[in-house]
Amino acid sequence: MFYRKSGQDVVMNCGDAAQNSDLEWKHSDELILRINGKSGRMMKGASSVAGKAKITGTKLVINLLGTKDSGLYSCTGQNKIGTKNTWQHKLHVVSVIASPADVVLDSTEVTLTCDIPEDSTVEVQWMRPPDLKPFGYHGKTVTLKSVSLADAGHWVCQVKDEQGVELNIGLDITVVGPLMSTEEIVVIPGDTAELPCFLPNLSVLTIIGGGWVRHPPNGTDFLTLETQGKNLHWSDTNTMPRIMLFAQHLSTNFSVTLTNVQSADAGVYVCTLMFEGKEKLKANLRLKVEGEAVSRSSKTFWEISVLGLKLYAWVAIAAGSVILIILFVVIMFFYRRNKRMRRKVRKLKSMREPLTSRNYCQCNRTERPHAGKREKPAPLPRTDYYPFDT
Repeated sequence: MFYRKSGQDVVMNCGDAAQNSDLEWKHSDELILRINGKSGRMMKGASSVAGKAKITGTKLVINLLGTKDSGLYSCTGQNKIGTKNTWQHKLHVVSVIASPADVVLDSTEVTLTCDIPEDSTVEVQWMRPPDLKPFGYHGKTVTLKSVSLADAGHWVCQVKDEQGVELNIGLDITVVGPLMSTEEIVVIPGDTAELPCFLPNLSVLTIIGGGWVRHPPNGTDFLTLETQGKNLHWSDTNTMPRIMLFAQHLSTNFSVTLTNVQSADAGVYVCTLMFEGKEKLKANLRLKVEGEAVSRSSKTFWEISVLGLKLYAWVAIAAGSVILIILFVVIMFFYRRNKRMRRKVRKLKSMREPLTSRNYCQCNRTERPHAGKREKPAPLPRTDYYPFDT
């Protein structure tokens, strides 16, 4: 008995058939291959398996198995003593299928099937992500009525036969969505309302359209999505000029901002994304406008907004910048002063002290007359000049 995943290979042995003997392999009584042991000549049969099967020695090798390859395989050959025997193998090719697809939208239905031949007596159990715990009862099929992000991941079909042989086949399920928003937003007249609409992850399905719709009065689109090549962007036909867009080229964030909200703007706003196959994701939010109107002229000086920030925020940024500049100047001043002082100290240390009398070498010797000066000899006695004078 063999259990294999769809797409795998299988190798089946022809019992104790001798090498170089006549062999004949069949699938459900249809000839696959026949080989002449003496000449080595091989003949292919009409079986659908014949195109991807080959004989190596006495073994039959089948590549890239499909569910149609399941069934009974038989090999007829002679053993070493010339006795002709037939050996049989049962092959079950198992595959897993997600219907309608393995990539589905949030809150839609998907069915997971472990495709096993009907004559199989194995036990089948589906294991769910992320910890691969048993899901539901034993059976080939499970149906998820309303999928969510918690259902996304690696599902496993576990197959066990009577002999304890186990086969695990995996199937990855991807969930696109949900389209996330806020149930209710409450603002006062004259204020700004942010209408959130975004996907938690980048969609693997192609978005082909969508937009924002307001109810009431008539549920018509006031902002629509258009595709240009592979890019998705907002259309130029915006019927609500007070709508500000977060981004022009879109991928996951489709939020917008409504400025200077008025009481007439209250209602239900619906964000929609349309995918290939005409499937849609929607997110609803209710906008309530309550309280007294706040005119722009009644705002205090500090409530004035510039580029989306209140004036006090800009003052705080400016004050912080000035403090940083002052700190930088002070640090540079002390750094340069210390540098000059260290240079001055090094210069003083390198200067030689003037020599004094104690620095000369002291020697016990008579002082030689200065070169170039000689003493005048003493005059001779008078008698030396006139030796014969009496």
